[in-house]
Amino acid sequence: MPKEKLEWHTEKRSVAELIPNDKNPRVMSPKQIEDLKRSLQKFNLVEIPVIDTDNNVLAGHQRLMVFKLLGRENETIEVRVPSRKLSKKECEQYLLTSNRVHGDWDWAKLAENFDIDLLINSGFDDTDLSHLFNDLTVEDDEFDIEKELEKIKNPKTKLGEIYQLGDHTIICADSTDPKTVKRLLGSCKVDMIYQDPPYNIGLSYNKGVGGKKNYGGTVNDSKSDSEFKDFLKSALANGLSACKSNAHIFTYCDQKYIWLLQTLYQELNITNKRVALWIKNNSVPTPQVAFNKQYEPCVYGTVGSPYLSDKVLNLSEIINKEIGTGNRTIEDIYDILDIWLVKRINGTEYQHPTEKPPALHEKPLRRCTKPGDLILDLFAGSGSLMIACEQLKRSAYMVEREPIFVDLIICRYEKLTGCKAKKIN
Repeated sequence: MPKEKLEWHTEKRSVAELIPNDKNPRVMSPKQIEDLKRSLQKFNLVEIPVIDTDNNVLAGHQRLMVFKLLGRENETIEVRVPSRKLSKKECEQYLLTSNRVHGDWDWAKLAENFDIDLLINSGFDDTDLSHLFNDLTVEDDEFDIEKELEKIKNPKTKLGEIYQLGDHTIICADSTDPKTVKRLLGSCKVDMIYQDPPYNIGLSYNKGVGGKKNYGGTVNDSKSDSEFKDFLKSALANGLSACKSNAHIFTYCDQKYIWLLQTLYQELNITNKRVALWIKNNSVPTPQVAFNKQYEPCVYGTVGSPYLSDKVLNLSEIINKEIGTGNRTIEDIYDILDIWLVKRINGTEYQHPTEKPPALHEKPLRRCTKPGDLILDLFAGSGSLMIACEQLKRSAYMVEREPIFVDLIICRYEKLTGCKAKKIN
C-alpha cells in the first residue's frame, strides 16, 4: 500500500515539549554557540525547527538548545510538522540530509560585498577569513612623497591630535610617552607591533641622504647606545601594554644594533625568534668598511603563541621579480624563509630616512596576521605600513611625532582610497 503523500504545515509548540533526537550528528563549538546566541537575540527565530508528529525534532536541534541556554524553554514557537508520521528510515534520512546539504560560499562575492566586522560578527572564523582574502596583495600606490612634502609649508596637524583614516587611526604624539598609546587605542588590543624607529646612525634630518635637503623632522639620530636603548625600550614597553597575550613583534634596525634589539626583547619578555633580512637590489657604498651594506635586518620576536597563517605559500606574489632567482621551486621555498626580497627605493628618492616600500610589509602581514587584525606602528614615518594594511584589510594604529609626516600620511591615505580623514579628538 503506497504511503500517503507527504505535506508539511506550521503549528505551534512549547520549546520544552520538543524532544531532541539522540542520533543528531551535528555538534557546535563554543564559538558557534555564542554566534548563534547573538543571532537569536538580535533576529529571534527565523528558520523554524522541523519535528515529527510525536514532537521528536528532525531539524533545528542547535537553535532549540540555545533557546534553552537563553532561558527561553517555556516560549511557544512555530514548527513545521508532517501530514503523517514518518518512518524510522525517513526520519534518519531527513536528519542527515538537513544537516549535510548546504551550498558552497561564493568567496569572491563575500569579500567584495561584506565588511570584515560583519563577517566576524556573523560567525566567520580565522580559516574563513584567510580563505576569503588569500589572494590580496600589496601594490605600489605610486604616491609622490617628494611632491606632497613640498606642498606642506605649514603642517595642519598639531601635536596631540588623532585622526581616523577609514579602518586606520593615527596620533601625532611621542611614542615614548605612556599616555600616547592609551589615547590611540583605548581598550583595544593589537595583534602585532611592527615598527621602524630611527636607526641612530647619525643621519641629519636637515640634510637627509641621497642629496635630499631635509626630511622635515627633528629626531635626534646620534644618541649613545644606552640612550638609544632607553628610547626604544620606552616606546616598545608602551606598545606591549596594548598587545594581546599572543602577539608578533617586528623592529627594523641598523645591522650594528641587532644585539641591542635582541637584548631589549629579552628584558621585555619577548621571545627572540629570527632576524629577518630585507635583501635590497642595490648596495650602500661604505668605503671605510670592508663590505658594502645591502640588507636591513628586522628583529622578530613573539609574546605567547600568536597566530600563523598556513595559507601563505605562493611566493610569486611576494618576491620582487627583478630580484628573484627565476627558479619557481626555489622562490616558493623562500616564502617561509627569513629573507625578504623586495626592490629597494633609490637613495635619491628617499623622503624619510628609513623609508620602506609598501610591498616589503606584505609577507610578515600575511604570514603573521589575518584580515581584521590590529597592527601597531610606533614610528609611522611616511605611512607605507598603512598602505599595506589598507590593501590587505588589516587596521593600522599609528604614532608619528612629526606633524609634517602626519599630514603626509593623511594625504597618502586620501589619494589611495578617495576617502577623507576625520579628526576625532
